[in-house]
Amino acid sequence: MPDSQRDDVAWQTAVDWIIRKHESPLDSVAERELSDWMAKDPANRAAYEEASQLWMLTGRVPRSSDPESGS
Repeated sequence: MPDSQRDDVAWQTAVDWIIRKHESPLDSVAERELSDWMAKDPANRAAYEEASQLWMLTGRVPRSSDPESGS
């Protein structure tokens, strides 16, 4: 898989985790899944950290198909 596609998948997965986490607290199983996903690839952790920062700054993370995201 080309890097750009892998980055897009990592970003979308990170966004999904951020939204899920902010909708309701994660249980211990979900927390473990998130930790495992981030440990699987440094790109995953980087995408999650970037999405977390964006969420904190804006309160909303645009999905890649969101018209407001410019994609």
